[in-house]
Amino acid sequence: MTETHSKYFFDGRHQCELGEGSDVIIVTDDFSTPENIGSIIRLAANVNASQVMVVGSEGCRQSKVKKTAGAALGHVQVSWLGQEDLRLPEGYDLVALETVEGANDLFATDLPSRMALVLGNEKYGISSRLLAQCKRAVYVPMPGAIKSMNVSHAASVCLFEWLRRQL
Repeated sequence: MTETHSKYFFDGRHQCELGEGSDVIIVTDDFSTPENIGSIIRLAANVNASQVMVVGSEGCRQSKVKKTAGAALGHVQVSWLGQEDLRLPEGYDLVALETVEGANDLFATDLPSRMALVLGNEKYGISSRLLAQCKRAVYVPMPGAIKSMNVSHAASVCLFEWLRRQL
């Protein structure tokens, strides 16, 4: 049997390539937990996101972000922005991952190939200011008794669904 480590598994045979023109940016809105920011950066490297825009979160300890993100920091552009500094490259649609009135089931909704996924604060969600800028909102359907999920886990579900559609 061969090695089970991912560096051996993803040696070319199990690689996947994104279609031309598809790209994703992740926007975090005022996260309070540095480990969640680090997890999002790591996730961004998993799905080949072009960048992570960390809006707010000035109080988060960089050392904890770096520890959780690990080597992903060398593969993803990370920008730390103030609330008023968010500027997206041309052609990206802001999509909120949020349980808000009017949100649509992630699995039954079209996702843009050039998506800027907005993730909200762990306790309060996406700010109304940023939510108003989003073209659409999606949610992860949860048939079980618990109707909440860690923001990095919800982002993983959404981003891998986006990736699946791009392949």
